[in-house]
Amino acid sequence: MYYILHQTGDLEEVKKNILPLFEGREYELLKFPPAKNFDPGVDAVFITYLNDENLREFIPFAAENKWALGVLPHPENKYTSKGLGISEKLDVAVIEILNSEESHDLDILFCNDIPVFQSVNIGDVFALTESPVKNTFTTQVFSFLKNIRKFPTLTHRSFIISSGGERIIHTSALGIIVVEHPLNSVVSKRLIPANPVNDGMFNVLILSPQNIIELLWFLWRSLIPKKKPLTTLPEFIGQIKTSELKIENQTEIEYTIDGSTKSACDILLEIKPEALTLKQASVFAPEEKVTETKKSIKTGRLPTGEKREELTKRKLPLFPRATTEEFEDLFKVLRENGKITAPYIIMMVLSTLIATFGLFANSSPVIIGAMILAPIITPIVSFSMGMVRYDVNMLKTGIITIITGTLVALLVAGAVSLIIPLKLLTSEIDARLSPTLLDMGIAVASGVAAAYAHAEKGIAKSLAGVAIAVALVPPLSVAGIGIGWWDWDVFSGAFLLYLTNLAGIIMFAGITFLLLGFAPFRRAKLGLVYTLIIIILVMIPLSLSFDRITEEARITRQLEGTQFDDVYLKDVKVRFGKRLVVSVRLVSPEAIEGDIMGDIKEKIEAKVGKPVTLEVVSAIEF
Repeated sequence: MYYILHQTGDLEEVKKNILPLFEGREYELLKFPPAKNFDPGVDAVFITYLNDENLREFIPFAAENKWALGVLPHPENKYTSKGLGISEKLDVAVIEILNSEESHDLDILFCNDIPVFQSVNIGDVFALTESPVKNTFTTQVFSFLKNIRKFPTLTHRSFIISSGGERIIHTSALGIIVVEHPLNSVVSKRLIPANPVNDGMFNVLILSPQNIIELLWFLWRSLIPKKKPLTTLPEFIGQIKTSELKIENQTEIEYTIDGSTKSACDILLEIKPEALTLKQASVFAPEEKVTETKKSIKTGRLPTGEKREELTKRKLPLFPRATTEEFEDLFKVLRENGKITAPYIIMMVLSTLIATFGLFANSSPVIIGAMILAPIITPIVSFSMGMVRYDVNMLKTGIITIITGTLVALLVAGAVSLIIPLKLLTSEIDARLSPTLLDMGIAVASGVAAAYAHAEKGIAKSLAGVAIAVALVPPLSVAGIGIGWWDWDVFSGAFLLYLTNLAGIIMFAGITFLLLGFAPFRRAKLGLVYTLIIIILVMIPLSLSFDRITEEARITRQLEGTQFDDVYLKDVKVRFGKRLVVSVRLVSPEAIEGDIMGDIKEKIEAKVGKPVTLEVVSAIEF
């Protein structure tokens, strides 16, 4: 016997579109709600044509009485059909109910005694559950963009999470998503691997980002269609899989059950296994008996203690913010790094010796080894922290240590250049005599990397790579060689490169510490302004040098391969001095006479538009 349960206002719709599908079947129309003492008899099947709200009321009643149920898609049934995994087409759903030879017992998730068909959203989770209308990438992107305006008001809430009477964690989070199956939410699809349905468990995702940038990146990744979930959870997300959970808050918090908004201080979630007898096909119907599933708790990276308290007191920052504990740990390390110690002086001497010998030997590997040994990067980073914190003691200690290391390097390199009876401008030395804006770019990136490597304990090993990238000791060694040779051009060019690296690292290491939350901007702005002035002053000669290199490259391209009668210009090299010097190999079928050479010089001058000193190597092509 089929009992077709309908709402009062849907009677005409039922008679017109549903009853014809039951022709030849025994059925009875029943108005919702049925009487509490209603006795359907044996083998009865209730077929509902109800909206979500009435289904939430009826399904627990049907489950309590062990009634077999068939659910037809209703225009206002936007969550139940999806949550039960049944067809959303009326004719298909009727056929599946009528042809179903067996029933399926499905688990039901309850939140404060209300059945949940898709998800429970607690706090701010940006409506990233499945859309009640057709769910597409476009609709999800639109919802995401619409919710961006909430970002400036986001704040963590404190949650006490317990299970079976035992506290799991006291943490803070923007929001919590609860689903029975991974398919019930866009976020859970990305984070929870496929698991057995009807396993007596539900999944809880605790979203606890500590800055807006982190949240934005995650939410955007969640919207990008992917077939497989992420292999590892993002650091700011905790996951719990259990059959019963209690979430407490000191004040009432808003939460939604399948789009219906409610509020409470305590939220109790529990699974009632095999509570609903479904008499139709469902994607969540188990094909075989599900083996016992173990409880899973992954909350080790969620904020607790001082971190939790700080996150609940202020709005979610745009960039990461360090806690007092994190700042104190880093500050202690940097304060020690900024001091002059015997190992610091010894390593400066050794690294400078290796770099100087490598420069004379024209050996890149040796010079790289000197970069790794050089300890001067650490007091520079300490000085950067002192600058953004405006800590006078750290600033004094850092600058004294930097100056001491600089003088040690200059003296050692100068002494070596006096001892070695060579005054040869090797390519390694020459490469450090003409710094440009490109070197400032390297210094900027290195400053960011150095500060970040100090702030993040897990990547401290990359400091050696930072030292290689910024190359502080080699230009100092070249400057020392310039002192030993009493050559102003060598000293000034190399020392300008060193100052470029120094200013870039200090400025952008400080900015990185600022963005990571180790200092408020109001304290850092004075130090940043002074450093910016130094960088601007340094960039003036760098810009001129960069323009010179650009001009050299332009003239080289202009002349390379040029043909004057039977003479070809090959291997063109240009360098600026008191007069533009052009070195070139002239290739011709016969020896070039002096008057022809003069004509070629005039043609080159006409082509580049300025007088040149021509250095020629002549070659005859047979």
